[in-house]
Amino acid sequence: MKTIKYIILILVGGVFFASCQVDYYSDPNSPEIAPTYGIMNRVQKELMDNTRDEWFSGRQMLLWVQYWNQVNYTEEDRFQYRETVNQNGWDDLYKNAQDLVDIITLNTDEATKGDMAQYGPNENQIAAARIMLVYTYLQAVELWGDVPYYSFGNDNESFQANKLKSDGIDKPAYASQQDIYVDMLNVLDQAQQNIITTENMIDGDNFFDGDAVKWKKFANSLRLRIANRIKDVYSGAQAHITAAIAAGVMESNDDNAGVTYESNAVNGAPMYRAFVVQARNDFAPSMQFVELLQGKRGPFGVVDPRLDIFVADNEDGNKVGVPLTDANGTVTKFTWESMPGDAILAPNYTEYYMEYAEVCFIQSELNGWDQTWYENGVKASMEKWGVASADIDAYVAGLPAASEETVMMQKYIALYMQPMEAWSEYRRTGYPNTIVRANTPYNYTWPIATGDTTATFVFKPIGGLTDVPGRNKYLLNEASINKENVKAAAQAIGGDEQDTKLWWAK
Repeated sequence: MKTIKYIILILVGGVFFASCQVDYYSDPNSPEIAPTYGIMNRVQKELMDNTRDEWFSGRQMLLWVQYWNQVNYTEEDRFQYRETVNQNGWDDLYKNAQDLVDIITLNTDEATKGDMAQYGPNENQIAAARIMLVYTYLQAVELWGDVPYYSFGNDNESFQANKLKSDGIDKPAYASQQDIYVDMLNVLDQAQQNIITTENMIDGDNFFDGDAVKWKKFANSLRLRIANRIKDVYSGAQAHITAAIAAGVMESNDDNAGVTYESNAVNGAPMYRAFVVQARNDFAPSMQFVELLQGKRGPFGVVDPRLDIFVADNEDGNKVGVPLTDANGTVTKFTWESMPGDAILAPNYTEYYMEYAEVCFIQSELNGWDQTWYENGVKASMEKWGVASADIDAYVAGLPAASEETVMMQKYIALYMQPMEAWSEYRRTGYPNTIVRANTPYNYTWPIATGDTTATFVFKPIGGLTDVPGRNKYLLNEASINKENVKAAAQAIGGDEQDTKLWWAK
């Protein structure tokens, strides 16, 4: 991954194509056509800004997989998300998708492709945009289920998303999850095959500074993630798994795909801007996640070396997670919680799209919960976070043997701050199995200045759910302006409810 290299303000979706002569440079500050390096650079950062901030991530998935709990307002902990967050998430994903479609258009249109080739071969730029589109639509399909979807070169008549500019479609159909997942796997396969690895991928690349070999590994690793997700419901997944590994997946942390932010208030990381710049101390590490890292909860039984990195000391010098409760009044009386660690709230934090540790855990699962891949995943995660080698070796030496529980629980820890992926894995596997269950009183003992104290809490979801949400409901706005397609999608997935399961979920 590379630090942000350009900040170019681009009106989202506002790329226009001249029918003949193209003039980029008559006014460099207001180009008639935005150069592709600026679009890609912006999208890579903007996707993380949009999906890892205190709203989309902080008030949904970080709470639902119980990495964090809120310290003032419990509604979102208890599964009552805000419709504004739902709407903004939709808008952000589809606007970023439009920018990626524009990169493809700029590299295929005869009037522009020659000029754009100065930023990388047309083939490579198209491949990069297609890979990023898969990542973007993956967020959408795993949040809502059947959704509008676009695929370059695929004539599936239901793939109508992001075609307002090209085809005038303002009420797109909702494609089925099965069609979307199968297409995403094929797109990643085609994209990685089309990459010219001896050439630059695309200028403005925040991930790998244009290294096409690393882009190829990213495409195959993302393909591995998706194929593993649906392998129990799609018979063709195994062929993609085998082919992705053979074509080359991530091999070390050097291959991690992420965006490293700048050490300032303007371009600092999303949670730095929330906690530090905006002074919003709305969240704290959860009791259940802190206890997992302390070895008090879960299968590991010892203190995880990442604890000091993930969780700061409170005013008494202790690490205390905030409990998951039944009401705002209950949680506001709890005043001992720790904040996220300094590394988590650093301005130059790296937000990851995908990393080598995840690839290791997937390969452990695919190989019957293989011990070596399991240990490699733990080591890779700890090395990424800067844990000392001696501490890594000691922890790994004491790990319980690889099993579904131990591998998936270590994967959950490694996915900290990547909550969308952790949420999807919970829906697929039921892990982590250390979360607080609904409507069941539990005792929590924590240290205070005068010693330990114990209290009883109960987690009471809002709206009748008894488990983590299966999805978000479709947007109220979409149900108004695209009524027939939303109605058809809701019927196709078995009902527009939070507990409606996705195609591949248990």
